[in-house]
Amino acid sequence: MIYLFSFLKSLQFFGAVAVPFYLQRMKFSYTQMFLMETIFSVCLFLFEIPTGVVADRRGRKTSLFLGALLLGGSFTVLGITYSVPVFILIQVVSACGFSLISGADKALVYENAKFRGKNDEEAIVAAARYDAFSTAGMFIAFPAGSLFVSSKIVPYIDALGLVFIATGICIICAGFAVLFVSEGPRSAPQAGEKALHHAYEGFTYVFRNKLLLRFSLNYAVLSALTFLMFWFYQSLLLDNKVPVAWNGFISAGFNAGGMILLLATGFVNKKVGTKNALFLSSLIPGILYVLLFLFPHFMPVVFAAVFGITMMRSFRAPLLTTLMNTQTANENRATVLSGVSMVERIIISLFYPLAGILMDFSARWTYLIAGTATLVVSFILRVERIKQPDCCEA
Repeated sequence: MIYLFSFLKSLQFFGAVAVPFYLQRMKFSYTQMFLMETIFSVCLFLFEIPTGVVADRRGRKTSLFLGALLLGGSFTVLGITYSVPVFILIQVVSACGFSLISGADKALVYENAKFRGKNDEEAIVAAARYDAFSTAGMFIAFPAGSLFVSSKIVPYIDALGLVFIATGICIICAGFAVLFVSEGPRSAPQAGEKALHHAYEGFTYVFRNKLLLRFSLNYAVLSALTFLMFWFYQSLLLDNKVPVAWNGFISAGFNAGGMILLLATGFVNKKVGTKNALFLSSLIPGILYVLLFLFPHFMPVVFAAVFGITMMRSFRAPLLTTLMNTQTANENRATVLSGVSMVERIIISLFYPLAGILMDFSARWTYLIAGTATLVVSFILRVERIKQPDCCEA
């Protein structure tokens, strides 16, 4: 059922038309669009540790259920409102819902794998399979959403809102599905100062464990840089006059490619090794960003960049998640992973306003800056060492 949860929460029918939603329905500029996403990211940063405590103390299932209700409800309201103040409020509520899910789902997948006696490589496969079901959901939802928006069954602007409502309903259904997932016994709930101390200890552990810190920074910085392509690709298609109806099929294509890579994670990991796989999956996006700067209207380069960057991001996530899991103990795993997400959100919150301003000024220079940063970080934060965690030793 955890895979069903992953699938349902990823039926994001708005995913391939999010930029038209902002630019054409809400009448935002790129700067305003990324400013809204910055509000979301800042709120995620504020909620990550408190919601991580919920997952560690009240259970992963409770956290995932509450998160799905809040996130699904938020998307439903987004599909209705035109009010900017309400839009801002929903960013806050949806951030709370998202952060209740963040970390808790991956922790539950890992712990279930270990409970069944799986080793670390098998846990990587379980994490990849979870992400593959998520990718499958997007593979179905993205084309369906863009086809519906361009179908003229309802007015174009109204359709941009309805795909958010459909997404919200599916996420709420995911929340009920997770109630049927098995979960091992949890530690007794802590209250007051003990809970805050647990949160503080879980977060600061990221910085006390040097290997975990390197994994976390590699994950957070490169994830943030490559995540920008999920916004850029729709603008690239608009600039190259590709019909909106094709957005979903293109996104389904790179999600399908990502799903294939995820399913082949075990094979790739054995052939080239985890360290090399991580390095290549960060080097390739950096090169593609630079090529996009040089040839922004040459469609083979455009498609190579869109597909390559997004697929590499999908591929590397479970590798680093599992490495980070091996460095934490069960009782504070969700809080530590939430701490990692906080680092990522800080970085995204810094990138978003800059990306919006740069996109309003020049999309090409935005790609060059993103590519240069990706290449530099790939070498500076390259994973050179992997070891067994102290917490898991006898």
